Amino acid sequence: MNVGPLAFCNGSLEIIRKAMVPSVMLVLGGMLAEGPNVSKLGVKTTIGIIVARLLVLPILGIGIVSLADKKHLFVDDDAMYKYVLLLQYATPSAILLGAVARMRGYAVSESSALLFWQHIFALFSLSFYIFIYSKLVALT
Repeated sequence: MNVGPLAFCNGSLEIIRKAMVPSVMLVLGGMLAEGPNVSKLGVKTTIGIIVARLLVLPILGIGIVSLADKKHLFVDDDAMYKYVLLLQYATPSAILLGAVARMRGYAVSESSALLFWQHIFALFSLSFYIFIYSKLVALT
């Protein structure tokens, strides 16, 4: 048990830590509930952002992680570390992007639509990249 002078901070942070994941899921649900139809973004812009985020960025991630591995910037023989680094490139935009847009009151419908479509297409792209990244990590 913490009995130091700042023990109350530890208790408060522990409570916040336990509430963070459910809170973020509520934010995501609220953003996705608005759906894709209220966005003022054009179809080409939305497709461009989704392609950049879910197709181009994961391919760049393979190059970046491979280059860092060749330069010996990683712990040797830590396949899980490389796998997680690769996986972060394939995920959709952060949920907090929508929370910040809502908090600022700027482009809320656009960020909601982008999050909606990114999460829909991430079902397919993430499955594909999990397979690819597993093969890449197994080869090294």
